[in-house]
Amino acid sequence: MKLIFGSIFALILLISGLGAWYVFKAPDEPATLAVSAGPRGGDAYTLMSEIAEVLERRSETVRLDVRESLNSSVNISRLHAGQVELATVESNTPAYNKIELVADLFADYFLLITHKQNRIYSVADLPGHKVALPEEGSSGSRSFWSVIDHYRIPPESFRSHSREREKAVEKFLTKQVDALFIVASLRDPFLLAFFEEARQRGIGIRFVPVEQSHAMALKRPFLEPVTIVRGAFEGGGPLPLKDIPTVSLHRLLVARAETPEDAINELVRVIFENRLDLLTRMPLSSSIRGPRADSEASLPFHPGAQSYYDRDQPSFLQENAEPLALVITIFAMTISALLALRNSLSARAKNRADVYNTRLLEISAAARQAESIDELHGMRKELAEVLETIVHALDNDKVTEEGFQSFSFLWGSVRDQVNERRLELTGNGHHPVTKEAVLEQAKRDAAC
Repeated sequence: MKLIFGSIFALILLISGLGAWYVFKAPDEPATLAVSAGPRGGDAYTLMSEIAEVLERRSETVRLDVRESLNSSVNISRLHAGQVELATVESNTPAYNKIELVADLFADYFLLITHKQNRIYSVADLPGHKVALPEEGSSGSRSFWSVIDHYRIPPESFRSHSREREKAVEKFLTKQVDALFIVASLRDPFLLAFFEEARQRGIGIRFVPVEQSHAMALKRPFLEPVTIVRGAFEGGGPLPLKDIPTVSLHRLLVARAETPEDAINELVRVIFENRLDLLTRMPLSSSIRGPRADSEASLPFHPGAQSYYDRDQPSFLQENAEPLALVITIFAMTISALLALRNSLSARAKNRADVYNTRLLEISAAARQAESIDELHGMRKELAEVLETIVHALDNDKVTEEGFQSFSFLWGSVRDQVNERRLELTGNGHHPVTKEAVLEQAKRDAAC
C-alpha cells in the first residue's frame, strides 16, 4: 500500500514539475539567419551589419549573422548550396530556382572614370587604352562587358585588367591604367575614400557618360537609366562637373524559399518600422523598398516578405464592400418581399376560412329555427358540401392548417346542433358526436 501511495505522490510531483517548467520556462532562442553580404566595408556588408544591430535591439525572435564574401556570384552560390539563408546580390546576377526576393536595398551605379588629361570622353573612346575593371566573374565584370557589347567595341581593341577593386583603384591612382570601371552606390565608403585619395594626390578625374543608357535598358530590363547629378561627390570644385547619364542595377536582398516565413516577416517588419534608427546609422538605408511587380531580377517574392508588404492591402470584403452591400440589400429585399407575400397569402387563406366559418354560423342559426326534418336534412347536406369544399381548399393551400382546425371544431359543433334539433323534432334521445364521427357522417351525407 505504501508503494502505491509513493508512486502516486511521485507522479503528482512529476506532473507539477512539468507544469511549472511549461509556465516558467525560458523563452525560445531567437532564430539566426546567416546572410552573405559581400566584401567587408562595402555598402551591402555595412548595411546588413547595421540591420543586424537594429534587429538585436528591436526583435526578440530573429538575429542576423552577417558574413563577408568576395562578390554577388559567391553570395548566390552560398545561397544555392544552403550555406546561408539570405544574400545580397545585384539584379544582373544569374539566380537559381527556389530563391525569392525579400527587399530592394539600393542602386549600384555604373561608374566609368578616367584621368582629366586623357582623351576619353565617351565609351566609344576606350579602344587603344588600358582599363581596370572588377575581378572576372563578378557582377561588376559582367556589367562592364554588357556596356562594351552594347557599344559594339571589339574586346581586342583595348587592354582590360581584372582586379579586386582595391588593386584596380591603386592601378588607376598610379596611372598604370587610363580608365577605371566600378559598380557601386553613390555613398559607398570605399568609393568616397578613393575620390578623397585622388584629391590628396592631386590627381584630376573625370566621369565618362554612358549616353545610351535608355537603349541599354531596353535590351537588359534589369538595368535602369539614371543620372549622377553635378556635385554628387564634391560640391567645392564640383565632382562630377556636370550631370552624367549612366545606368544602374539594384542590390537585392534575397532568401532561400525554405527560409521560415515568420522569420523573414519579422526581418522585414523591423527594417521598415525602424527606418529612422537605420537612417541615423547609414543614410543609404533610405533607399530600401519593397519588391515591385516589375522587379529587375524577375524573382518571386518570399511569402514572409509579401505578407508584410500586403499588410495594408484591403481584404476581399473591404475591396468589394459596395457590390457585397448591394447583393445583401437585394437579398434582404427579396426575403422581405417573400415574407410579405407569405403573410398576404396566409391572410387570404384565413379570410377564406372565416367565410366558411360564417356559413357554419348561419347554418347553426337556421338549425335553431328549423321546424321540419326536411329542413334539417338539407342543412346536413349543406354541412357535408361545406366540409368537402374546405378540404379541397386545404389541399390547394387556399386555407391554412390552423384555419381548418378552427373550422373543424365549429363544424362539429354545428353538426351536433343539427342532430340535436332533429332529435327534438322526432322526440328521440341524443348522443354526443365526436370529431371523427362528424367527418364520417359528413362522408355518408355527401354520398346521399
